Amino acid sequence: MSFFSSARAHYAPPHRLTRLRWGLRRLLGRGVRWPDELELAELGAARWDLRWGQVQATPLWRSLCGAPEPFESPQDWLERLAHPLDRARLRPALDHLLSGQPGRAGVEDWHESLRLQAPGTQEWRWFSLKLRLWRRGSAGRPRHLLALLKDISWRRVAQERERMSITLFEHVGQGLAVLDMEQNVLDANPAYCSLMRADREALLGAMAQPLQPGVLRRAGHDPLQIREGLAQGQSWQGHISLQREDGEQISLALSLAGIPEPEGPPRYQVLTLQDQTLQVQQQRLLDAQQSRDALTGLPNLAEFRRRLALALDASRREGFALCVVWLDLDRFRQINEQYGRLLGDRLLLQVGRRLDGALRSGREWADELAHLGGDEFGLLLRCKDAAEAELALQRLLNVLRAPFPLAELPEPMDITASLGATLHPRDQSDAETLLRHAAHALYRVKRSGRNAYQLFDTEKHARSDAQALALGRMQEALDAGELCLYYQPKVDMRRGLVLGVEALLRWQHPEKGLLGPAHFLPVLERTGLGVRVGDWVIEQALKQSSLWLSQGLALRVSVNVAARHLQADDFTQRLQELLARHPGVPLARHLMLEVLESAALADIEATQVLIRRCRALGVSFALDDFGTGYSTLTYLKRLPVDALKIDRSFIQNMLIDEQDHALVKGVISLARTFDCSVVAEGVESAAHARALMALGCELGQGNGIAPAMPAAELADWVARFQAHPVLAGRQEAETGLAIH
Repeated sequence: MSFFSSARAHYAPPHRLTRLRWGLRRLLGRGVRWPDELELAELGAARWDLRWGQVQATPLWRSLCGAPEPFESPQDWLERLAHPLDRARLRPALDHLLSGQPGRAGVEDWHESLRLQAPGTQEWRWFSLKLRLWRRGSAGRPRHLLALLKDISWRRVAQERERMSITLFEHVGQGLAVLDMEQNVLDANPAYCSLMRADREALLGAMAQPLQPGVLRRAGHDPLQIREGLAQGQSWQGHISLQREDGEQISLALSLAGIPEPEGPPRYQVLTLQDQTLQVQQQRLLDAQQSRDALTGLPNLAEFRRRLALALDASRREGFALCVVWLDLDRFRQINEQYGRLLGDRLLLQVGRRLDGALRSGREWADELAHLGGDEFGLLLRCKDAAEAELALQRLLNVLRAPFPLAELPEPMDITASLGATLHPRDQSDAETLLRHAAHALYRVKRSGRNAYQLFDTEKHARSDAQALALGRMQEALDAGELCLYYQPKVDMRRGLVLGVEALLRWQHPEKGLLGPAHFLPVLERTGLGVRVGDWVIEQALKQSSLWLSQGLALRVSVNVAARHLQADDFTQRLQELLARHPGVPLARHLMLEVLESAALADIEATQVLIRRCRALGVSFALDDFGTGYSTLTYLKRLPVDALKIDRSFIQNMLIDEQDHALVKGVISLARTFDCSVVAEGVESAAHARALMALGCELGQGNGIAPAMPAAELADWVARFQAHPVLAGRQEAETGLAIH
């Protein structure tokens, strides 16, 4: 039995004689017992007794559209609650249904959808309204009306969304296709069919052409990687070039994504196509205009850089040598000035054509030529090795040596060119650095006379880079306070007195420990940083001398001055400024500058003037490593120095080498002649000390006396030495001089 049949049996009076009693019970409000199935089916129900004008409704009906008003007819209910558009549409049909229909006794059903206003709100919601009408008698009068109401707003929203989705799918300008997980087409919209130039029926069941592995690989995409990403819930976008069935080549932007499932992995994919053929063509035209030189039609500098990067990748991948060339026409500016720019441009055109004709090519490669601007050209040459690269460079020079005929001139014009080049992989730099190296080699050709080529010297450049790196590290060391001074005593070996110290530069490296000058002085002496470090050394020595004086320790401090430092134009002025900062140091006895003999003799006149100016400030001078240069008596006479220091190499060998012994003796005698003191460097043993004193040299320094030490240790050492000196020639002498 149907639901409506069940309802009819429930409401029908059981006996004709009880009709009045039944009606009275309803009138008194005893109500109707509604079936529980109504609530389970989310159906609100109302029953009109059309004879008595009564209406009863279930709780759900009242929550959906409010309680019916007393004695409210179905037409009044519709007029009160229905949306104006639905009211106008449904009222005539409802009036007709509820009117008398002679000869139509029985049951009649009516079903419509309409919008009703929810109680207490301004919201319109969609409902399904089903009516069942009972008619009686030959006049077909309506007796009872049962109404069932169900909220179908969600269904209407879903239907509307479905309708919009279908409309969007069919009319959107982008090509859309629904695919299975094997990327076969299950459905496609008209735009997709138009892009593929195929009927929908021909596409269904076949693999989507834009996703075919060959198409994707030609565009640089990995089909397997795309599928794996989709299986993990990722989407994918890319660009491809595709040849359609009609033979036309098109460019497409693709977007591919899985359609989420409520549970489990996606079972379908959606492919979106956007035709970008016109944009790609326009971009290619624009790129061609931007990548070409307007005068010669050759690739310009930006395009040359791009091609260089590609060629460099190919060189690393395939293992061939790549020669990067920067070519410059010699004295082209003079040609422009003498004959005008128009003729210069015509000459550049001919040069470009001639160079282009000299390029080599293979089955899968070709040399590259570009006009970099002005009178400069760039070339990328594929070579086996450096020898082949040099042959190619010479051939380019020869090609340009043939005269260039110009209509404006009675005779062909002779020109030459200079070429700078670098060779990868011998030069392991990146693309931009390779260009700089080629330009550097070109600069060297220009400086050396033009009309030649030169390959960049990677080893020499590596040494320069290492020097620059070391120099930068030295700058950091100076700024970070890592440089320091050690002091080696100078003593009177006969009397056992400490007369002074020599300040020696050290580097307290944070990782390598204490470093001697051999690790960093060569770098300093070749650069301007050496001047700054030299000033720092003098100032530190003056500070330390002032501190020792305050402690009662009067020592002359000797400072080595490098040639570059000494030859600086403002050396005397800076020295004077340094001295002025330490007025408490008696300079005549407490500061001596030591200059290498070779540095002093490099410019004898300038050195003579400089020494006199410094002596006027109270500073004394010594010639260091004396005997290693080429001094003559005349030169020595012209240099007003206070002391000569005999080089340690002569001192160390004087006991076993007669020539060194004679040289040491000669220097000592020479010092007496010019009224200079003499200091022996490198005194390592008592035997050396005895031999020196026998020759008349009583001042010495060396590890046999004391090694260089920090300033903080010197005062204690001086006290110990002068209390118990152990020197050669004394009765209490031991086997060596070292007391420390």
